[in-house]
Amino acid sequence: MNSVILSAISRIINSKIKTIPYSTLLVRSERRFSSNKQKEEPTALKRFWKQVSIQLNPDTQTYEILLDKRPLKTPGGSKLTVPYSKKHLALLIAGEWESQNHVLRQHSLPLTSLISISIDKDNMKHDVINRLLRYFDNDTICYHEPYPDSLVELQKKYWLPILDWVQNTYNVEIKTTDKISGLKQPENTKEKLKNIIENFDSLKLSGFERATMISKSFLIGLALVEKKLSVEEASKASSIEMNSQTIRWGELEAHDIENEDVKRHLGSVSCTVMF
Repeated sequence: MNSVILSAISRIINSKIKTIPYSTLLVRSERRFSSNKQKEEPTALKRFWKQVSIQLNPDTQTYEILLDKRPLKTPGGSKLTVPYSKKHLALLIAGEWESQNHVLRQHSLPLTSLISISIDKDNMKHDVINRLLRYFDNDTICYHEPYPDSLVELQKKYWLPILDWVQNTYNVEIKTTDKISGLKQPENTKEKLKNIIENFDSLKLSGFERATMISKSFLIGLALVEKKLSVEEASKASSIEMNSQTIRWGELEAHDIENEDVKRHLGSVSCTVMF
């Protein structure tokens, strides 16, 4: 995101706000029950704040997001803060909250969610890394289908460049298979990649975790946070089976919805690592 875009974001947000309460929004979900108590539905939380703003804390040199001058908090109870060097994230998070209309739509708060996770999971780095490495053995782009031809071509177009990049960049071996299970990546490869991601800060690691889960691929997630792939490229690489079906049978409305959801989440990851 260049300075022109950041300036535009700042102008748009500041034209609507003056100076965000979320402290319990992600953990407090009131529910109502039907008379037979078999169905449980979340109660929609209405917008209760009027003003959204960001504020630099001079003591911590971090940006806070304010709802009606009260600091936004994570589900774990910590203040939701953004590093001084990433002011654009604070502006974008404020934009997420300002864009909420009458009813809070949690799916439209991807950056808020991601930053909250990075703060609340800061002391769980070891567990997150080990879980991601276990996921690596089931990486989608290491399991290649031999047919139909349209799918094979998409695998070659979108997956092989990622595999080549990882192997050449980190001097590791990545195994692939055309079987449905049973693939185990070399321990030496896992150890080298572990050393790489252990150097990620909490925000980058949380972004990597989200990208991996959304794309169903450790390697796509790695390529995205290391800026090898754009959001569009990562989205296409993670959706080639659906794209193959579209080529054969035509596009379905559900495909559009799923594609946009993937892009939204991958986009939130990209925003955290762009600077």
